[in-house]
Parts: sequence; C-alpha cells; structure tokens
Amino acid sequence: MSVLRVIDTGLRPPRWNIAMTAALAELHGAGEIPDTLRFQRFQPCVLAGRNQDIRREVRLDRCRQKGVATARRVTGGGAVYMDAGILSWEIVAGRRRFGADLAEAAEKICTAVADGVAALGVPARFCPPNAIEAEGRKISGASGYFEGATLVYEGTVLVDFDPRDMAEVLRLPDAKEGAALAHRVTSIAAILGRAPAVGEVQRALIASISDCFDLRITSEAPLDRELALAERLHAVEFGTDRFVLGEEPQEISREPSGDAARLPA
Repeated sequence: MSVLRVIDTGLRPPRWNIAMTAALAELHGAGEIPDTLRFQRFQPCVLAGRNQDIRREVRLDRCRQKGVATARRVTGGGAVYMDAGILSWEIVAGRRRFGADLAEAAEKICTAVADGVAALGVPARFCPPNAIEAEGRKISGASGYFEGATLVYEGTVLVDFDPRDMAEVLRLPDAKEGAALAHRVTSIAAILGRAPAVGEVQRALIASISDCFDLRITSEAPLDRELALAERLHAVEFGTDRFVLGEEPQEISREPSGDAARLPA
C-alpha cells in the first residue's frame, strides 16, 4: 500500500498560501518530499488567474475598503474569491500517480473528493471537467498543472459561503450577475442547515481519498525546509505587489489548467 502524507497549514494570508504551493512543488520535483495532500484556508481575498490583468477583473478599491487581500495563482483561469469558510486542498504527487493526463487526474481526484463530501450527507457528484456539484449547483471547483514530473492538483470545498461576498469584489459582467451567483453555487451549510467543523470535512476527504486510491495516510507537520522555502518564495516573488499586479514578465512556465472562471477554484 502506498503512502500519502497529509499536512495542514491552517488559515493563512493568500500570498503565503500560494508560495507554499510553489515550495511543495519545487521540493517534490527535487525528490526531497513525498507525495502530499495539503489542507489550507485563506483569509478573505481575491485570487487572480496566472495571466489575468487583475485591474480588469477585480474591484481593487472595494477590496481595500473591505480589507480583502489580493494574490495571484500559479494556475490559469478566472479570478476567485476565498475566505475562511472555504476549505482548500491540494495534492502534490508524482505526475502519473493519479492518472495519465490532467483530465484523468481531475476525474479521479474530484470523484474521490465528491465521495468525501457525500459522506457528510451532501448529494455531491463530479461534474466534468473539474467541478463538483450538489443539488444542481457548484460546491467545489479544481484546477491543476504539471511541473516536470510533479502533479499539482488543487481545489476547494465550500463549507460555509455567501456568494454576495464574491459579487462585491469581482468585476462581474452586469449588476444581475451577483444575484445569479446564488443560483449557481451552494455550500455544505446551505444544504445541511449547519456548517460542519473544518476537521470533520477534512477527515471525510482523507478517508475517501485513502479508500479510492488504496493509500495509507500519515498525518505530519510541515517540514522546516518547506516553510523556509515558502517564506523565501513569498519574499522574492509571490508576496510582492509586482507579481500580484503583473508589473513584470512572469517567468515560471507551467502547463495550463482547466480552472473555471468566476467561481471558487
């Protein structure tokens, strides 16, 4: 039975979270860390897609007024809103561990996540290419990329989410779009009538991923070298306004993802 390490970096600023993802991918590619499932949560923020003009997609003035931070993902797709009510997960693993290509990895991983959400009493199901739906509305989205021999696949579970928070800070096509979001997204809390504890959701996802892929789970703390590299990458790249605002060419090359615009990734 193969082993999957699980770490939880908790609730953090968004730019640090992005830097930690890049650190895990770099260290995994160098053979310094094992295949890893990481849980994380974001302080209120907007994450722009890798190649977006953040000024065209995000109401930066509204973000400043509301104390909503900004960051830029290493994956493509549209701008998304994140806060503490959204549980984010990511798998950093061998390129072919979960499928021959990104589409197969998406189907297998998202199906496992959907099964975990379903174990909480939510009628969740995988919806190609990279989403999970419940009662006809999106409750999770995902995206990923390959970096050398490493797969990075990440997504969310909307545990307790108010779409009006998203509508306030994104530049949506028209005034009606904000109200329409409520008919396109949902959360575990909206369906169950209660918001389960983050730990409860994490345990359900871990159990499902373990069962689906026949993995032995080991729960560990992040390594010092992972945290140190994340801090360095945050300082020199991902945490800088220069990177987030797109004020210089972005040199890191990653294969494109199938991220879904406008909804939590």
